[in-house]
Amino acid sequence: MKKNHEVVGLVIDAIQQNDTLRFLSAITGCTIKDFDKITYNGSRTVGDYLSILPIFQNDVFSMQAMLELAGLETKENYRIEELTIGEKKLLLLITLIVDTSKQYLLQNLFQNMQVSEVKCATELLIEMSTYMDIILISPSTYGYEICDKTIYWPDNNTIDNREFHISRNKIKEMCIMPTFIMKEIIKVIKENETTDIAIPLWNVVPGEYEEYAYQVLNSNADKEKFNYPYISHRPFRYGDAGKKGFSYRYISHRPFRSGDIYWIMEHQLQELEINGSRCFEEAHFIPDEAIIHVKCSEYFFRCCKEEKRIFYDYAKNHVEELIC
Repeated sequence: MKKNHEVVGLVIDAIQQNDTLRFLSAITGCTIKDFDKITYNGSRTVGDYLSILPIFQNDVFSMQAMLELAGLETKENYRIEELTIGEKKLLLLITLIVDTSKQYLLQNLFQNMQVSEVKCATELLIEMSTYMDIILISPSTYGYEICDKTIYWPDNNTIDNREFHISRNKIKEMCIMPTFIMKEIIKVIKENETTDIAIPLWNVVPGEYEEYAYQVLNSNADKEKFNYPYISHRPFRYGDAGKKGFSYRYISHRPFRSGDIYWIMEHQLQELEINGSRCFEEAHFIPDEAIIHVKCSEYFFRCCKEEKRIFYDYAKNHVEELIC
């Protein structure tokens, strides 16, 4: 299917988004739809939710065609609460596509989506672009391959001279990336020319720290701050971990192994933010190569490359400048 209208992507610092969006909404007449603030009656099924829309009430085939376009054809009988964050966003996007009475500013659509979900969202946006222009809003360019035009707001590809703070506010458990590791990570980023980067772990994590972290994790495993639920099922690497029926809670407190710190790092890198925007769109630990492959957000990448003053808010009373 060919786009008949333009798709514009705006990259706006997360801190500035609310004020900027109210301004854009006022001058364009578009309704703001923030995909990070979705509320559903989670007990309803996907099919039940869509079937109440007027356009689908007497047209089951159109509903099934839209589900297929969104990659949700197998989820029609799933309860909404069982969907991933990305699938819930796709479901909302379907409702906006069939509502031709309004034009929307689509905020944070691609954030926290898997690559396959981004592809499905792109297909839906192409469908939407057959009858209206589309404006996407995000703190990064993740998913913006569909855009005919990308605009950095407000200063068009330049970053001002204020301070930039990397924060770990979203990391609720003990952070295992002290300042010296973040300094080495930023050095690697500066040496690269693209946002897709392989971080060699032997360069950024000293061997003695790996052993130290391993001992600290095990000696504090019974404390709440040292609960890392996302690595509790690491032995099950064949797609079943996390599925209903494959939750073995009685092994969740197995002793930490030395390699576990890299699985923790993979997760925590994705939680880091710089001035409210995500630092990394993706992070994947590849054990066989001893690397973590990351995709930097465009905003974070430019901060590193343009050698701005970057601070690391490692702890409540521990802020240190990352001079690389």
